[in-house]
Amino acid sequence: MAGAPVFQDLEAVIGLTGLKAAGKDELCKVLAPSGFVSRRCSDEIRDELMLRGNPNPTVFEMVEMGNLGRAESGDIGYWARRVVATLAGRGCRRIIVNGLRHPVEVDALQDIAGTGLTMVGIVAPTPVRAKRLIDRGRPGDPTTYEEFMRLDDTDRGIGQPPHGQQVDRTLARVPWENLYDNKGTLDEYRAWIEALSVRVLAVPA
Repeated sequence: MAGAPVFQDLEAVIGLTGLKAAGKDELCKVLAPSGFVSRRCSDEIRDELMLRGNPNPTVFEMVEMGNLGRAESGDIGYWARRVVATLAGRGCRRIIVNGLRHPVEVDALQDIAGTGLTMVGIVAPTPVRAKRLIDRGRPGDPTTYEEFMRLDDTDRGIGQPPHGQQVDRTLARVPWENLYDNKGTLDEYRAWIEALSVRVLAVPA
C-alpha cells in the first residue's frame, strides 16, 4: 500500500469487530486515556458519501457505499486500510480500527501491523442491541425492531455478496479470550476492557 513507511511508527493496532450496538464505542472510550485513537470504518464511508453529494445518508445507504467501495477498489480491506492511513497520517501510534465487517479486513490489518495487531470482538443479545440502537436515535438509524432486524441480518452477512458485510465471519477471526458478550452491567464491561488492556496490550487502561 502506498505510504506504508508511515505505518512503521505504529505501536499497536486493535481491530475491533462486533454486532450492531454491542458496545464497541465504549471500548474505544475506555482505552482513550491509554493513548488509543479510534476511528470507525463508517467514518470513512460517511466522508466518501459526502464527497459524492450525500451528507445525510441512512444506515442502509452506508451499507451500500461500504459494499461499493470494496467492489470499486477491488480490495475488500479497503475501508480498514483507509482508517489506518487517516490515523497514521495524523501521527497516531496506538490506533483502534472500529467496525471491521469482513474477514479480509483482518488480513489487511495483519499486513500492516503484523504481530502488533490485536483482534477484539463484542457481541450482545439481539433484544438488548435493538433497544440500544433504537433508543440511540442517530440520524439514519432504524426506528423499529423490524428495521433493526433487517439491518442486523445484512450486517451479519445474510444475503450479502462476497464483498459485502460479513460480521459473523469476522467475529470468527477473534481469539476467544478477546471476545466479550456484553449482556451484563457497564461496570462489568469496563472491568473486562481494563483487564484486556493489561493482559493483551500491556498498557494500563
